[in-house]
Amino acid sequence: MRGKTTVRWGLAGTGTIAREFAQTIAEVPSAFLAAAASRTVAASGKFCSDFGIPTQHSSFQDLAHDPTIDAVYVSTPAGLHHEHARQFLEAGKHVLVEKPFTATHAEALDLARTAKRAGTVLMEAMWSRFLPAYVELKRLVDDGAIGEVRKVEASFGFPIPEAGPRARPQLYDPALGGGSLLEMGVYPVQLSHWLLGDEPAVAAFGRSSTSGVDLDTTALLSFGDGATGYISSSMSTVLPNNARILGTEGLIELPAPHHCPNELTVSRYNPSGPGLQQSHIIQAPIVGGGLRYEILEFHALLESGSPQSSVMPLGDSLAIMRKLDLIRHQVHKPSQEDLHRES
Repeated sequence: MRGKTTVRWGLAGTGTIAREFAQTIAEVPSAFLAAAASRTVAASGKFCSDFGIPTQHSSFQDLAHDPTIDAVYVSTPAGLHHEHARQFLEAGKHVLVEKPFTATHAEALDLARTAKRAGTVLMEAMWSRFLPAYVELKRLVDDGAIGEVRKVEASFGFPIPEAGPRARPQLYDPALGGGSLLEMGVYPVQLSHWLLGDEPAVAAFGRSSTSGVDLDTTALLSFGDGATGYISSSMSTVLPNNARILGTEGLIELPAPHHCPNELTVSRYNPSGPGLQQSHIIQAPIVGGGLRYEILEFHALLESGSPQSSVMPLGDSLAIMRKLDLIRHQVHKPSQEDLHRES
């Protein structure tokens, strides 16, 4: 791929985020959307017609073995990411996988190993990290603008019905990787990992649907140096959907929705007493489609021959999935009442 001027993309999955990807990729001169496949022929046919995609594949296997395709964007339900991404990696395709990376840490580890064996680029499409506000956030934190980061607080949640005109039934299906944590909580979890690091102790609580996916989840991540992350996700309740990064000398606030902000507010503590000095807002607008930034990063990797992104490395995707596993294990562990009933 080094030196190639145009990346020929294939899409695996034709849902809402795939439509956004198809709209945005038109803003990237070095990209060409050449083919698409879906879980049904009817869905892929309509998608290709809507976006003028020249090649419709009747199966993911056909897309994987299309010799004209350089890279594939996987946007199927989370519970299918591992199966589909692995298929494309083994066929020698570079793969961009929509968040969450997989449904479990074990699946994520297998994908990382498969990409290494295949010599292909693999990246999680954690678009937030590439947006202007997040680039500025990381610069401020690394420059010590608020001192040492000690706490990250973030939430993401709003009602998602299982039935009705606004229904998203796949999010209530455990086999498809449903639940608020994988769909929404992945954003607060990735933010806490990005700014606080790895391997925290986890205390988590939640409420599950009758199908067994988590409807509401709250987790406290406690790190070895005393830093903490407080995250929450919900498919039943509107949460604040903002984020606060608290340091020893100030704080940074990301407005709702915190995973794709156009600005951030920086405040410094008053050295002479409690409270904050005057805050200031930094404008960092998203220009064009928000997914454009991750596509440009992926193209840069292909052009340079780099195996993975320094902004969203595979090690981070693995660590995030490990945290999500730990949280879900605690949310779904049997209660004392359940244990008593079973005994």
